[in-house]
Amino acid sequence: MSEFDAVRSLLADQPMLSGRVKDTAVTDRGEVVRDNYVVLFGAGPDELDDARYGSIPRPESDAEFEFPGRAVGTDPEAVRLILHAVRQVVGRKPLVAGRRCDPVVVDFDSVKVDNSVSPPLYFSDFWVRFWSRRA
Repeated sequence: MSEFDAVRSLLADQPMLSGRVKDTAVTDRGEVVRDNYVVLFGAGPDELDDARYGSIPRPESDAEFEFPGRAVGTDPEAVRLILHAVRQVVGRKPLVAGRRCDPVVVDFDSVKVDNSVSPPLYFSDFWVRFWSRRA
């Protein structure tokens, strides 16, 4: 399991988010999804570091990950409830085969409204961060 899959699993294990962690906010036909959900965006590591001066980073090096996410809701209260569920993963360690992961830290943004769609949707961005280290 990759670091992204491990974070996705942590979020999906929250009862409020079960079946609501998505890869995109649009349908196959390009229409905006009108529901309460989380979009989790995948990314490579932000940094590779073995804490040794002059060492060359390798794919198995210690890596810092930051996965951006967005809580989307049909009203501000739905977004706050989703963010409360996301907050429940703070301090938990993602499970990645062959790696030791530090506890998750999550940074949250305020709830905003997207008036470009009708009726408007509400959202809040967040960032899940942690280090994945060699086992």
